[in-house]
Amino acid sequence: MNQQPLQSALQRAEHIFSKRPEAAQMHTIARASVRDGTRCEFSEDQWRLVADMPEPIGGTASGPTPSTLARAALSTCLAIGYSMRAAYLGVPIRGVEVELRAQVDIRGLFCGQAEVPNYGALAYLVIFDSDAPASELQRVLDEADERSPDLQLFKTAQSLSREMRVLPTAAVA
Repeated sequence: MNQQPLQSALQRAEHIFSKRPEAAQMHTIARASVRDGTRCEFSEDQWRLVADMPEPIGGTASGPTPSTLARAALSTCLAIGYSMRAAYLGVPIRGVEVELRAQVDIRGLFCGQAEVPNYGALAYLVIFDSDAPASELQRVLDEADERSPDLQLFKTAQSLSREMRVLPTAAVA
């Protein structure tokens, strides 16, 4: 894997963000819409995804479940973060894989989270394809985990607020 272009891009970004912190600020709006059953269409910027629930619990299985997408977000964020940090630090890797293991109890959907916690445990295994010393790879892991936005989202409480808006029947398309 040629890490030089990635390393250069990361160094450029770090230089810019250190000089102009406001350049690193992002404000996004994501939308998720259900119009029929449990099929949900998600959009953010140019990206479009579909999520759905399995048939046994009322869905049509037209896409992965929201929990699958959450686990995809975490595992891909970690894998990409390790690749980026290895490039930044000049630690040679040919590839990296993250295996995310989850204990999930979906009874919480039906009983409520107070009665049944949805996630019992999350664990991940990182597999490097590399000849680098283990100490260098450990540094990649430690520094990347410290910087991972999705890992922090899963590990720490976030500020979250809720509002509601009701559209009159005539306004619903």
